[in-house]
Amino acid sequence: MISNYIIFLISYFLIVLSVVGHGALAIKLTKTNISTEEIGFVGLAGIFFLMLYSYITHFFINHGYFHNITFITIGLVSLYYFRSQILIKRNFIFLFSIFSIIFLAFIIFKTHDDFGYYHFPYSYYLNKFSIIIGIGPINHGFKTPSSIFYLNSLFYLPYLDYYLYHMGAILVLGFTNIILISNIKKYLKKKENNHIFFLNLLAFIFINIFFYRLAEHGTDRSAQILIFLFFIYILSLRGHYENFDSILPKLIILLSITVSLKSFYVLYIIFIIPFIFYTMKDNKIHLIYKIFKSPILYFSILMGICVILVYFFNTGCLLYPVQQTCISGIEWGIPKTEVSTLNTHYQWWAKAGGGPGYNHEMEKDLYIQNFNWLSNWIDKYFFNKMTDFLVGLLLIFIILIIIFKSKKKDSDNISLNYNFLYYCLIILLLVEWFYNHPSLRYGGYIIFALIFFIPLSHLLSKYEISKNFTLKTIFLTVLVVSIFIGRNIDRILYEQNFYKANFERNMFFFTDKKHFRVDTKLKDLSNIYNNCNPDINKCSNNQDFIIKKGYGKMILIKIRN
Repeated sequence: MISNYIIFLISYFLIVLSVVGHGALAIKLTKTNISTEEIGFVGLAGIFFLMLYSYITHFFINHGYFHNITFITIGLVSLYYFRSQILIKRNFIFLFSIFSIIFLAFIIFKTHDDFGYYHFPYSYYLNKFSIIIGIGPINHGFKTPSSIFYLNSLFYLPYLDYYLYHMGAILVLGFTNIILISNIKKYLKKKENNHIFFLNLLAFIFINIFFYRLAEHGTDRSAQILIFLFFIYILSLRGHYENFDSILPKLIILLSITVSLKSFYVLYIIFIIPFIFYTMKDNKIHLIYKIFKSPILYFSILMGICVILVYFFNTGCLLYPVQQTCISGIEWGIPKTEVSTLNTHYQWWAKAGGGPGYNHEMEKDLYIQNFNWLSNWIDKYFFNKMTDFLVGLLLIFIILIIIFKSKKKDSDNISLNYNFLYYCLIILLLVEWFYNHPSLRYGGYIIFALIFFIPLSHLLSKYEISKNFTLKTIFLTVLVVSIFIGRNIDRILYEQNFYKANFERNMFFFTDKKHFRVDTKLKDLSNIYNNCNPDINKCSNNQDFIIKKGYGKMILIKIRN
């Protein structure tokens, strides 16, 4: 039992350190303008480049034990090489402290509802096979893969096997917390309480209270955490263009990871519009040209190409389930009629038409039209899930006003006007969200958080710094950390009692046969492919697929009913 815990814990921290090492190596090789002392962003840079690496390599090889051990070793060697720049004493203590606290969230038995359905199977597929063309129809979720599956596939290791598949969400949560706390400390040291300081503080409170449970992260909450960080940095540019060179690569990395996690977050590219408008207004047009000189931009484009290629090879569409992007005549492609049906299904699901306790008798096509879904959505989803969340945001709003209210100072009208344009775009996104996919997991959390927190941050920034301002901030930080720890301990105890989780024996999450259904099917198909006569192109049929050879890969062609 002790050896089990030790191996699990050592592997956890070695992966964290390896990701930091890969981030430092990538920053140096690409000459990205991020200081290696900013360990939070070094970690996010490591995540970005490892996702890109995972996409590219999977076109050719599977991510097995030997491959992953080699990758982790390279990261650790890189960390050792750059140790004088990265692991200065305060950084090492900071990194170790944050990831030690959130390790509690890493101990889970009950995973996300979709985890066994397609999160786990897709990551496991990446470990066992190089890319299989036409794999989308094998499982509903294989049509919409996420970069977090590609990241998690790199943590498949001997002895621990697949029990580190939730490491990706921990890395995003951990490095984001490091960035937010570092920013809060920086503003306290400078004795500034502007709206950016409060946005950092509010983001820290929000993600650790509302997103404390790792099993609920899926592919969505990690993306929404990074969007909050993206907003903080793009809003901080106004009036501080001297920081543009260091902020630009951070914005590109944040947006690239977010879009690769969930493709519909590509909508958030609209937030470059206010930036372009104000740079032109301030006669800073040369900053826009600098974007195209940034090396990280082209790695971001390469990431986008990889994501599109994966969609194409999986489904025959460039962006699934957008029917207009599906290419006719692709032999492994999913028919456009089926894509349209599934697009309807996704909307039906998001509008409380499907899921446990949400089923509605009306036909899906009719249900999603003309707000036929609204009354059922209000009854089944708005009460009580939405209301609980909104009450939580309102409570944070009230508590922070009570804590930080003091004598008023002159308002910052420039930043207020700048943020107003972004606020209008957030409202536009709210309308799109409500009309197409009104579920908190599909971007709702971050939209409502920003609607509450942007005006709150301006309101709080109007008050002067009181004598005990730093003490109040520290108190809030400690309180949030205590809530995070307490809620996770309570969750662990609940899982022990309700699910009979035996954390005394190991800290592994629950798996059963359903996690391996896709792997079993792929092994059967692979056996047919490997035993296929090399002189013919088409292999024997099974009941679901025609198996062909092409492009040096196995091609699955779904047999239509």
